[in-house]
Amino acid sequence: IGLDDGPSTPAARARVRRTPADPVWSAALPDDPDAATAAFIARVPAEAQARAKALNSSWNVAFVLRLMTLIATGALLLFSGAAAELSARAARITRRPVLQHALVGFVVVLLFFLLSLPVETWAAFYRYRQAGLSPSTYGQWLGDALLNWAVSAAFIVPGVVAIFALIRIRPTSWAGWATIVYFLLAAANTLLAPMYIEPLFNAVTPLVEGADKARILSLARANGVPATDVFVRDASRQSVLLNAHVSGIGAQARIVLDDNTLATTPRPEVDMVMSHEIGHYVMAHTVMGLVFETLVTGAGFLVFAWILRILARRPGQKWQISTTSAGTTITLLFTLVSVWAIAMLPLNNAFSRRIEAAADFSGLNPSRNPFGLGQLMLRAACARHRAHRLLPAVPSLVL
Repeated sequence: IGLDDGPSTPAARARVRRTPADPVWSAALPDDPDAATAAFIARVPAEAQARAKALNSSWNVAFVLRLMTLIATGALLLFSGAAAELSARAARITRRPVLQHALVGFVVVLLFFLLSLPVETWAAFYRYRQAGLSPSTYGQWLGDALLNWAVSAAFIVPGVVAIFALIRIRPTSWAGWATIVYFLLAAANTLLAPMYIEPLFNAVTPLVEGADKARILSLARANGVPATDVFVRDASRQSVLLNAHVSGIGAQARIVLDDNTLATTPRPEVDMVMSHEIGHYVMAHTVMGLVFETLVTGAGFLVFAWILRILARRPGQKWQISTTSAGTTITLLFTLVSVWAIAMLPLNNAFSRRIEAAADFSGLNPSRNPFGLGQLMLRAACARHRAHRLLPAVPSLVL
């Protein structure tokens, strides 16, 4: 695998020159998996590997900025008294407690989104655009970001309202009940995603009849997946990267292939990718992920309950932390939940690596192509490395 020099304009699409591995090279691969992996990586030019290391630093930059913005937003709303004022203003708008809490929750979630927008514009739009990884204009990106916020708010706001009510009526056991609320909302999101949420962001259409569709359906049926169709997502309007995914649970699940992957990836590699996604479906990884995230979040609720009890007795009085202060309590709860999600990233990543490895092994059996995934990963990696090269004056900007 090598890289073109390609255009150096900021929004230029990353171009990758692929040199297929010949049968002699493949046959000479050692049986030891570590040695074989090293042989694959050795095909990537040293310059590209160096850029990969530089690329990793951008994750650290984005991570720190997002965490700082999150904590600063929560602190600003709490210490300025703005969070407490939200409750008073909501009470003047409506006398119904549930509507007051819903209004407070909506405004809190909106403020967190708006105050994070400058950092997200740089981290999620500018870097991708300048790296040549996205063809989206800022207006298109902002529209997707607003839509994503609206969809998230439709689940978050009812959740915080329900949890605040539980804090009031179940002060000693609310964490357990809140975990159930989280599970129900997360399950609803997962069930609704294939048919109703994903089409809001991308056109998801059946793959046209032909050899590709027949081959993928054959792979699915051979592994006990009752699939009657394969879907393609127009992800190219947002990114040039390669991807596929499985969404939904049971009969609602869909195996979706991005149009980028279908258009630029050799068929043996497509088979491996789809077999990987079929593996997720067969092994019920969506359900496993839902249960895992619920347990992690439930543990967080226990920690939050302890923190709220301490703050209510001490400095919390300054913030009006109590069962009657929706603005402050919801702001603090939202901040803690977000910080907890970041703190749990190592655990979530470990779980993700485990199920992804299982799907890889599962995909090897139906695809019968042990090199397909490796070749695809190198292709995607080179695209990212090439993209980083487009930013010589502004290092570490590509997530």
